Amino acid sequence: MLLSTSTLLASLVAAPALLAAASSPSPVARAPNIVFIIVDDQDARQDSISTMQNVQRLLVDQGTQFSRFYAPISVCCPSRTSFLRAQAAHNTNITSVVAPWGGWEVFNEKGYNGHYLPSFLQDAGYSTYYTGKLMNGHTVRNFDRLEPEGWTETDWLLDPQTYNYWNASFSHNGEPVVYHPDEYSTDLVAERALGHIEKATANPDKPFFIGVAPIAPHSHIGIVDHTDQILFDMPQSAPRHQHLFKDVKLDYSRASHNPDHPSGASWVKKLEKLNVTNVEYIEEFYRQRLRSLQAVDELVESVVKKLEEKGVLDETIIIYTSDNGFEANAGHRRQPGKTLPYEEDINIPLVVRGPTVPKGLVDSTSVYSLADLGATILHLAGAVSDYDNDGALVPITKELRKTIDAEGVKQHHLAEYWVEGVGEGKYGQGLVLTNQTYRAVRVVEGDEINFSYAVWCTGEHEIYDLNADPDQMINLAETAVRSESLIKLQHRLDALLLVLKTCVGEVCRNPWKTVFPDGSVSSLNAGLEKRFDGYFADLPKVKYSYCDIGYHRRLEAPFWYDELAFNPKQKSSFVIQA
Repeated sequence: MLLSTSTLLASLVAAPALLAAASSPSPVARAPNIVFIIVDDQDARQDSISTMQNVQRLLVDQGTQFSRFYAPISVCCPSRTSFLRAQAAHNTNITSVVAPWGGWEVFNEKGYNGHYLPSFLQDAGYSTYYTGKLMNGHTVRNFDRLEPEGWTETDWLLDPQTYNYWNASFSHNGEPVVYHPDEYSTDLVAERALGHIEKATANPDKPFFIGVAPIAPHSHIGIVDHTDQILFDMPQSAPRHQHLFKDVKLDYSRASHNPDHPSGASWVKKLEKLNVTNVEYIEEFYRQRLRSLQAVDELVESVVKKLEEKGVLDETIIIYTSDNGFEANAGHRRQPGKTLPYEEDINIPLVVRGPTVPKGLVDSTSVYSLADLGATILHLAGAVSDYDNDGALVPITKELRKTIDAEGVKQHHLAEYWVEGVGEGKYGQGLVLTNQTYRAVRVVEGDEINFSYAVWCTGEHEIYDLNADPDQMINLAETAVRSESLIKLQHRLDALLLVLKTCVGEVCRNPWKTVFPDGSVSSLNAGLEKRFDGYFADLPKVKYSYCDIGYHRRLEAPFWYDELAFNPKQKSSFVIQA
């Protein structure tokens, strides 16, 4: 049920503020070391991180966990690019894993190599190391021709073997590729990560950044025996973990689990109910995801032990996250996969421990993304980008949390997508799902406002109240009787999306300031006041001319322009500009 403006206002006034930071510690003598661990396709919605006992003991219990952390675009290469550039996907225009819309070749064609996170960290005095997957399209054929800049030492995990758990191909510092048949990929990444820590700590006067990127729990991709067919199937685990989680079941209680009635938008709304055999397969797929994560859990433990052994654990910020989420609960009748604007696809783990990071804190109030995390790492390192990046500062340290307490927490997230959906697993193999261009915004304010709003290229709209409907099954935009309060809410959400879909820099961080330049309104809740009804109703609405692959600005008019900002003296409707 939608709440009245007065109820929303009262609830937010009464809601507790973000947990206050503890007393300030002694200042760190230099910029912190940073170890950045990024896994592939681990969602937060199914809480798989709770099965990782070392992550729980060494990171969650010793640091801060963010429950509302998001992928800017739920597919690997674009999301990683948003992190490395601290930019929204509409500003990178890296929207796919393959050319012409994405991949390592396109990243280079756009001039981003040398103008991204590691280069800026090196400019700030850091040694930079990396092992594992950088992004899609970084291959055994182009790694030496298109060498990633900004790195002190690297061990790249390269396509086309990136997602083969048992035949990894690595290049050390651009040297010839070495293949590792019958060796487990995550263990190889762990071994190299420890080697990088050994070398990074050899120079105690220089801070370091180490990126560690295993592929788990991504689907396994290999070649079917005696054929040329590519297998895109459930993750594979190390033999030592194959006995685990045999009794784990999918969460059948979730309203979205293989529902009797269709839900969602576009192709999702046309899916047939899954049969028992398919659901049993997805259940084993999910167990394999959990098993594959156990080697990552061991990697985390070995990294923490190595940092402690080298005497730098207390000087090092350790960050654990994923590039995007993943649906593996037969949600909305789907095969395993990602790419949609639902929580399973975009809500990802973020756990941080280190000097001045609050210990044992679960932050469920703030709303941040990988683009914000990239900007935050730059800030912590004293580094700056050579362009206006879009990221806000994630309050991972006590100092940043004090700033957030004073200036206000970020409460919105923009999710974008412009390419096909892809099915994964045995029953999703070969599915290419069209008409999937969309823009979506998540807004979370206090305990009462928790909305998701999406506009699709098909002309469809989705509005979900996640407090009442956490599985996003009841699309309020398609209810038979649309209340006046719902219509007014949609006008506000659409205005926010109109600003965010072309935002750059500060506008991405504070879109309400663009709508209300005088600062009188800084939240959705405040914007729900009745006196703004006519203003929001008259604003142009987000739409697409038609569905196409890739980000084409010409298909996305109208756009925000400065004259649309609220002016209490203005009475007439706006002119829509192309």
